[in-house]
Amino acid sequence: MLYRYLFGLCLGFISSFAAHAQLEAGFGLSAVSVPHYVGSDESEQFYLPFPYLRYRSEKITIDRNLIQGNLWQSGNWSLEVSLGGAVKVDSDKSQARQGMDDLDFIIEAGPALHYYFLGDRSQGNAMFLELPVRAANSTDFTQAQYRGFTFNPRIVWRREYWLSGYEVRPQISLGLRSASGHYHDYIYGVRSEFERQGRNTYKASKGYGGWQMGYSTAVLWSDWLAAGFVRYVNLSGAAFTDSPLVKTRSSLLVGMAVAYLF
Repeated sequence: MLYRYLFGLCLGFISSFAAHAQLEAGFGLSAVSVPHYVGSDESEQFYLPFPYLRYRSEKITIDRNLIQGNLWQSGNWSLEVSLGGAVKVDSDKSQARQGMDDLDFIIEAGPALHYYFLGDRSQGNAMFLELPVRAANSTDFTQAQYRGFTFNPRIVWRREYWLSGYEVRPQISLGLRSASGHYHDYIYGVRSEFERQGRNTYKASKGYGGWQMGYSTAVLWSDWLAAGFVRYVNLSGAAFTDSPLVKTRSSLLVGMAVAYLF
């Protein structure tokens, strides 16, 4: 979801290369339901403008809520820049985090090594292994603070095909989650000053952070696009499951959007 803040920064740069690449742009509305954080039993709904941008060139790809830059490619291997993140959590709206500091927006960036079993980064029909290592920083957009790193390897399968005049773009992913202790502790740690009945002091450790599976699809016709996604995260066996902030070991993120293409 953090891509909304990144699109505006990239539009001017990308438009100068549009004549030599594939570019689609549009604007619409989105509805998203996400937990306050993975492991929270409370969720929040967002109804927001949806800037749609899909761009592919030899050096930059923006697709399926990801911004990636190609650093190197040889055979089936490629090294890319990958960005991601998480939204702000207002602790006053979270029963588990009442009285604690808010969680700021998290911005992640780093290299991602890809191995393509089928296709390549420029093709809509592809299957690949992604090995991303990202440094994470929290920010309220006035200052930033380093929060450790994440390593979330996954296998991705995607397709593009036509069905009765509609262009369909499904994608399935399956992967693992892991991170440094610093990252886990920012989300799941409890400092002594925030201890209360039912919420003991807790220091999160590094390591395994669960597994996740995602499905998304986009359908295009005429000047319109409809898209949806669902992502399931399971925290069983994660290094921080005994945190008092983990209220459930299963989290579900869902969303949909409709956009008009320019």
